[in-house]
Amino acid sequence: MKLQIIFLSIVSIMLSLAGCSAKAPNIEVLINSIDTQIGVAQNAGADQLASAEYNDAKSLLDSAKASVKSSQKTILAQRAYVKARLAEAIAKQVTAENEANRLEAELKVIEEDAIKIKGERQVAEDELKQVMTEKDHELNNK
Repeated sequence: MKLQIIFLSIVSIMLSLAGCSAKAPNIEVLINSIDTQIGVAQNAGADQLASAEYNDAKSLLDSAKASVKSSQKTILAQRAYVKARLAEAIAKQVTAENEANRLEAELKVIEEDAIKIKGERQVAEDELKQVMTEKDHELNNK
């Protein structure tokens, strides 16, 4: 995770420099970084959970690769990178929400079981109290 954060920070700096400097960084390094980010998004499930954003990122990257103009290539690459990051974030959010819903449902079942068991315990305690009272009366009447 730390390596991914460092990697993404480096890519962000490279993208910023690409927009601000007279001499853009090697566009192929940028393209490779975006390929990696798209892979990270896919590993997060973006191809299924955020398919529009994921497909946009791939399409923008393909356009960047096909572009002849360096400035256009850089702009398309930046957009592809941001779309890939968005797709990853959406996929992670959906995954987390799905897990939260699953855990809430599981918790509800456990709470229902606890209520049922509490009722069974109360019945057992009432039966015990009744038996103890009957036995006390029998002992006192002897």
